[in-house]
Amino acid sequence: MAWIKKTNVAMFKGANWNALIERVPNCSPEQAKRIAVKNPKISFFFFCREYMVLETLGEKGIFNPGDAVFFSGEPWYGSAPQCDSYEKTGMSVAYVSIDKLQTPGCYTMADGSAAVDVVCIFTANINLKPFPEGAVALAPNTKVPDGYPYAVGSSDYAKLTAADIQKLQNKGITVLLTFLNNHDASGWSEFPDVATAANFAQQLKEIVDRLGLDGIDIDDEYSSGTPIDTSLVTVTTIMKELMPDSIISKALWSDSEYFTPTYQNRTLADNLTYGWEMSYGGNPKYRLAPYVSFGMASNTLVCGFWSGQPSGDPSGDVLWLKGNNYGGVMVYAFQEQPNIDLLGDLVNDWNGTGNWNKTPNCP
Repeated sequence: MAWIKKTNVAMFKGANWNALIERVPNCSPEQAKRIAVKNPKISFFFFCREYMVLETLGEKGIFNPGDAVFFSGEPWYGSAPQCDSYEKTGMSVAYVSIDKLQTPGCYTMADGSAAVDVVCIFTANINLKPFPEGAVALAPNTKVPDGYPYAVGSSDYAKLTAADIQKLQNKGITVLLTFLNNHDASGWSEFPDVATAANFAQQLKEIVDRLGLDGIDIDDEYSSGTPIDTSLVTVTTIMKELMPDSIISKALWSDSEYFTPTYQNRTLADNLTYGWEMSYGGNPKYRLAPYVSFGMASNTLVCGFWSGQPSGDPSGDVLWLKGNNYGGVMVYAFQEQPNIDLLGDLVNDWNGTGNWNKTPNCP
């Protein structure tokens, strides 16, 4: 739901083009949406369907079919029958089990675009050897020293392919893989040193590259180890160095102590592209404000919802989130019908009735 489409317009040739962030050729509107989601500073883009010249810009004003042009700030449109513009509105984020991975792609907005913007595949794990029964290493080409944690998953994760991911991405949906601690001494907050964190980050890079993922989602729960306050900022700093174009998101909950430590003069807030707050049910004002104080921009913060712990006033929550420039809404366990219905209600509350539609013949 992250887009308001405006047809036959582009950034006006006489506008302040200092707000230009980047220009990407040979693109599609769906690819452009994913590029824009990766950078929260992008607020809108225009996409050229046909050749266009904006005379006042000289050579930089020549645009070809398939060019996507991204900006920060507020748009100043001029008539351009060759182009369409897309403005960001609130994101919809769905955590979904791998056996129902394609389900989010079954839902569309009134204009036919994807109603779910970001899918978090829930969940792969962090584990020490010996692995839990049925788990396999997901980055077999990265050598892991003895005693270091592995990125692992069930056989379903081992069989996951780039083609599976692309089915969603071709609809304009951003796809992340969530990694969750798994009841042993390893975990996101348990990397004992830089070398261990760097090795795990390299495993994640192998997985992202192999599957063509848009990034990695962090769920820092269920470790039996001793938390180390610098662990998260260290591993996420290294992840940003290895995967500068990838999203790093985090399920936010009970983690305030990890936003103060620094590594290479960076904080955890500096490293996170997005955060989805997952305490569920409470007033979003009190759930999200602490993360703004830690340095996260409001438009990078998304409020979580779950049918198992429902909000008392979801429509009112959406109104407040929109009015205060927050990033959108997240729903957990999207594979379950009550949560599909819940996200549908939230999307309609955000965008208006009729903006949650199931595609015919979609399971």
